Amino acid sequence: MTHTCARTQVNRVRRDFPQIPPVPAPVPSHEEIARLVYSYWEMGGRQHGSALEDWIRAERELLSRR
Repeated sequence: MTHTCARTQVNRVRRDFPQIPPVPAPVPSHEEIARLVYSYWEMGGRQHGSALEDWIRAERELLSRR
């Protein structure tokens, strides 16, 4: 006697929507960030001591513009 089972579709991928690869967010270039940091430095009276904070601020500002 043979036995037949219903075929399962466990490993099938849904094809309702096209598979589109994610597009990476545009990242500001090193030069763009450096120019903005330099402008912060000039506007701040050319004071030293906040380079890292200015760099992070510039990255965030440039990313928010995009």
